[in-house]
Amino acid sequence: MKGMLKRQFTREISGIGLPFLAFGVALNLTLGQLTSALKIPMYLDSVGTVLVAVLCGPLSAMLAGSLANFLASALGSPGMVFFIPVVLVIGAFTGFIASRGWFRYWYLVIPAGILQGLLAALVSAPISAYLFSGVMLAGTDFLVMYFRSMGNSLLESVLYQGFASDPVDKTISYLLTFLVVHSLPKSILARFYGGKNIIPRSPDKPSAGSGPDHR
Repeated sequence: MKGMLKRQFTREISGIGLPFLAFGVALNLTLGQLTSALKIPMYLDSVGTVLVAVLCGPLSAMLAGSLANFLASALGSPGMVFFIPVVLVIGAFTGFIASRGWFRYWYLVIPAGILQGLLAALVSAPISAYLFSGVMLAGTDFLVMYFRSMGNSLLESVLYQGFASDPVDKTISYLLTFLVVHSLPKSILARFYGGKNIIPRSPDKPSAGSGPDHR
């Protein structure tokens, strides 16, 4: 298993994969700091992770997300390190559905983003509630206070906040990623390990079965 994971990671960071991983880390940090400073009720701090997952693969995306959270903690947001389990889920899930061809078509990206948001909310809610009392000094804090004022428990309020904001946040992140990767020339996509998952199948070479991809 260890050898298999090592080979997979080597394939993912081959070519321009490694410098792109670093770009994904920087993008996460930049967007995370921007949304936090503007108190926007979204995060957008996983766009880099999603991009790396789609173009490179799940393992490199999980690493990019983890490094971004470590650096964010060191740069003034110490709580981010505790949310590494969330970015691991984002990287793994996005990498999986990308490998199945879901980022070839915009109409699959939207439900995938919603599902990703629900998964992220389920993982992050206990961390936010029990370690930070639901207060993350972000634009989503007012939603937690709103649900608390409705008589819900702290965990319920944080979970409802996640269900309200995370699907929107992740769908926007997914759509941004879709627009970026489909704006790249095929010659550039071919240099990424995950590039083959973006280019739609030729109409004269249909895949067997149903669904977006059946490899």
